[in-house]
Amino acid sequence: MYELLVEGDSAVPRAVSVGNRPFAIGRGPSNDLVVPDGLVSWEHAKIWADGAKIWCADMSSTNGTFVNDNRINGTVQLDVGDCISVGGKLRLKVQLHGKETGGRFDMRSIALEEVATGLKHPFRSTRFIVGSAMDADLRLPDAPPYAAEFAYHGVDDLWMMVENEDRQLEIGQTVEVAGLKFRLIEVDIPRAPTIQPQRDRFPYRLSATLDGPTGPLAELEDLDNGRKARVEAETRAILLFLLGRKVDEDRKSGKPRDEIGWCADDDIIVGVWGRGGLADGANRLKVLVHRLRAEVGKQGFDPWVIERRKRFIRIRIREFTG
Repeated sequence: MYELLVEGDSAVPRAVSVGNRPFAIGRGPSNDLVVPDGLVSWEHAKIWADGAKIWCADMSSTNGTFVNDNRINGTVQLDVGDCISVGGKLRLKVQLHGKETGGRFDMRSIALEEVATGLKHPFRSTRFIVGSAMDADLRLPDAPPYAAEFAYHGVDDLWMMVENEDRQLEIGQTVEVAGLKFRLIEVDIPRAPTIQPQRDRFPYRLSATLDGPTGPLAELEDLDNGRKARVEAETRAILLFLLGRKVDEDRKSGKPRDEIGWCADDDIIVGVWGRGGLADGANRLKVLVHRLRAEVGKQGFDPWVIERRKRFIRIRIREFTG
């Protein structure tokens, strides 16, 4: 695994891990590393690892991102020992820490605790499903088949999906599912759990184009029963096209299954509304996803086919044609 040694004029040196999820640096409060320096742009740079490689992208910052004192344009590959400079005070040095494992689940051991009884249900993978379905991790006979899905992407990136909505959670938070109250807790597990592959609960084919007879057009098809859902609303069809294209690209490049299809929210916002949409893009995207989930849900498709996490979004499908 790669890490960045963070140094500054008045900062205590510390190391932060870098994985597949881009590590955002900037002056804005939503960044992973917030830099209170007027020379640093609101969203200045992003750094991420892709297998054995590590990359740095300048996000069109005003004063530039420098690697070994050379200003970069766009995205560049980094090497161990490289020094990245942002603004007038911040320096980051690339170093190796162990080896890339391909999984993030060993960060913490998480469980759902029943508030009424104290019973604990540990997560055995990065997913935990509550419902009456046969493949649910916690089966509740009177609940909907998939009453809730919990997704663990990292210590500060834990989500719950219920009906057409998703929400980010924190350790210690209490939630209600199918009339029962649960609390998310950390637990001590003597041996690390075996990581189980994600279930293929979405046997869907997505066909999408930006050049249909009347504009953007998309269609979901359930490969098990032949059911189809046609999506003609422009922004919804564009969203499906962008998400499906990313799935196709990632599969062709051989990405690990858990990492396939994740698109940065900002890339999707620009793709749907243009750069002018970035100002209120987070709210626009939230509304768009809610409406798309409701539309496909009414036509018999699982609304959780669209999945979100912190600053990223993807679609879970078996095939894409576009």
